[in-house]
Amino acid sequence: MRDIEPTQARRENRLVGWWIAAVFGITALGMVPLFIYRVDLSRLTFSSSVPLMPALAAILVVALFREKRGIRRLLRPVLRWRVGAIWFLVAALGSTLIFIAADATRAVLHAPLPNPWFTFPGFASMGFLVGALLAGAFGEEVGWRGLGQARLQGRFSALSAAALVGVVWTVWHLWPVVAPGGLDGTTWADALLTLVRLTALSVLFAWLYNSTGGSLLIVMVAHAGYDVGVNLVPGAYGNHTDPVLVVLFAAAAITVALVVGPSLGHAPTADGRSR
Repeated sequence: MRDIEPTQARRENRLVGWWIAAVFGITALGMVPLFIYRVDLSRLTFSSSVPLMPALAAILVVALFREKRGIRRLLRPVLRWRVGAIWFLVAALGSTLIFIAADATRAVLHAPLPNPWFTFPGFASMGFLVGALLAGAFGEEVGWRGLGQARLQGRFSALSAAALVGVVWTVWHLWPVVAPGGLDGTTWADALLTLVRLTALSVLFAWLYNSTGGSLLIVMVAHAGYDVGVNLVPGAYGNHTDPVLVVLFAAAAITVALVVGPSLGHAPTADGRSR
């Protein structure tokens, strides 16, 4: 946690509050056709992610607040690539290793596993997949980490900020439950496990973000790496609320928090910027 001027703190809090309102407001507008045409989500196969909303809301709110170099401050970290190669490896492969560990745990527990338990698509399709997922990760991470984490950890500890972002991230990902037929495919246990999983991921992504001097590129790679891992390890596909998987992500987040501390690698300089 670092000290900032009370006026600046209030301004930052208002900006984050308006950003959260914009995220849900834009998402709600996107849901209007579902109600107008009475689309029943329980009869559809779809992804619950609407990846452009967090970034769009962040850019819109920063522009409306007329911050000096605000858009540049928001988007410049996307190009911050001069970090150690180890961080790219951790970001790209971390989730896949946890997915594999979850399968290994199921094997020890004699739980059923898919056959095959690991798949690797062709290089061409993998390249397309990674590119598409990075684009989607941009749409989310500019909001979650680029605005939410970056602004909140100026007021609170990085760990507290990550937990708050994780709660907002969870509620946003659960938007289908308020759409027609959406509640049929979600239970209270699913919602709770989603909260734990995304809060754990929020802590891990905040650690990557802070440890690389605020690199949104690293977090985008980690976000895409999670989605790539889902395609590589069939046991993870569609099982985001699997208790084994959720426990392992929670354990990883708790370990990072205990080892690194509540700063999650955040080291502000005298002018308040992260190193």
